[in-house]
Amino acid sequence: MKSKIVMLLAIPFAIGAGAVQSAEKTAESAAAPTAAAVSDRSAESVVNAKCIECHGPGKKHAPRIDDREDWTKRASRGLDALALGAIRGHHGMPARGGRADLTDAEFKNAIFYMFTKAVSAPTKK
Repeated sequence: MKSKIVMLLAIPFAIGAGAVQSAEKTAESAAAPTAAAVSDRSAESVVNAKCIECHGPGKKHAPRIDDREDWTKRASRGLDALALGAIRGHHGMPARGGRADLTDAEFKNAIFYMFTKAVSAPTKK
């Protein structure tokens, strides 16, 4: 059941991310090599570099990376809506989590990575 939920929530997110990534690839081909290297950051490396500071311990009501219930509740409107709110900033989270250097695709991928980790975590009793 949980894999079906992940797949259903991931489909619109993956479609949106694919369109963003296609546009970015086109822009990157005309950009300097240093700009292309920036977009090669993995979701895991982005999360470990900054997101973990708040999403690890749950600072300022940030959903903990291993909290399935909290992430599922927040993603109930879809991962694109969740990502858009995080890109703009809300509650105690600054816009883009304080990482203005991230592309939309990198930021969305980091959110999807944390969501996937959460729904893969065992349920809390």
